[in-house]
Amino acid sequence: MMQLNDAEAQPSVGPVTIGPRTLERNLVLAPMSGVTNLPFRLIAREAGAALVFTETVSAMGLVRRGAKSWRLVESAPREEPLAYQLFGCEKDALAEATGMLVDHGAEFIDLNLGCPVKKFIRKGAGSALLRQPARVAPLVASMRRAIPNGVLSVKMRLGWSSDSITAPEVARISEAEGADFVSVHGRTRAQLYSGKVDRARIAEVVRAVRIPVFANGDVATAQQALDMLRETGAAGVMIGRGAMSNPWIFSQVVELAGGRPVPRPSPRERAKLVERHLSLMMHYFREPTQTVHMLKKYLCAYSSGIHGGSSFRDRINRSADLDRMLEDARRFFGRPT
Repeated sequence: MMQLNDAEAQPSVGPVTIGPRTLERNLVLAPMSGVTNLPFRLIAREAGAALVFTETVSAMGLVRRGAKSWRLVESAPREEPLAYQLFGCEKDALAEATGMLVDHGAEFIDLNLGCPVKKFIRKGAGSALLRQPARVAPLVASMRRAIPNGVLSVKMRLGWSSDSITAPEVARISEAEGADFVSVHGRTRAQLYSGKVDRARIAEVVRAVRIPVFANGDVATAQQALDMLRETGAAGVMIGRGAMSNPWIFSQVVELAGGRPVPRPSPRERAKLVERHLSLMMHYFREPTQTVHMLKKYLCAYSSGIHGGSSFRDRINRSADLDRMLEDARRFFGRPT
């Protein structure tokens, strides 16, 4: 087996400049529908993410002043820097929505070219745009004009399928039209969330452009984050589901990159994080039924890999009583493992 030298074994984790802004480190939280709401973004920032993304928001929904769309972009000063991710396929709507967000105080705007769900595809948005790279140019250009002094980025997949790898071309187009950085999930749309991320293909995107590239996909541990940096040559790592089950992953990457052991959260730290998240969610969602629904999602994620987690998740998923769920969660996360 090839031996790695120290430089190869310890990829750089630290500040990264993207357009007119510099992030304190090159570790960011990926946008995730139904996950990266305001409470979880605050948790991720407190855990060490240098930049957090909103859930993906319909540009047309913002333009039409839809209450649900504007609810998704509610923010708090403590989570800054915050990137707002838009989806759509009409340049005028994307430009107008971008301008509205800039007026709202946004300094980071992202265009979604990666979402694989059918709802997006039917509208010609998300990863559907990877089938016709030329259509991306006017979208990015119109958004660039609407955010002249902030950071514009594009998030994409590798392509529509293994026979249609268009990410390098789309990244070059995005760069030419003014994008400050791109992020690449290392799967095709056809894969959805199955199979493995192709780091070699992400590396092709890195080599195709001069702007920073953030690598995304299959990063669930600190070691996997460093491996992603080393194998792709990316400027940074974007972490999604791995952060949902382990928000400490951002600080763990920093420790490991510095040659220090990866700290394992103590029962007290786990319990403290859960209490913090519960408090934020109850304040944000307000409505008890919605709080219960969202709470199940996060508690199940947080219990991943903990002894007795399966039984705990079964109890949580069968419960509809918020007080009982809170009591069970405090007991489970606060015990020694």
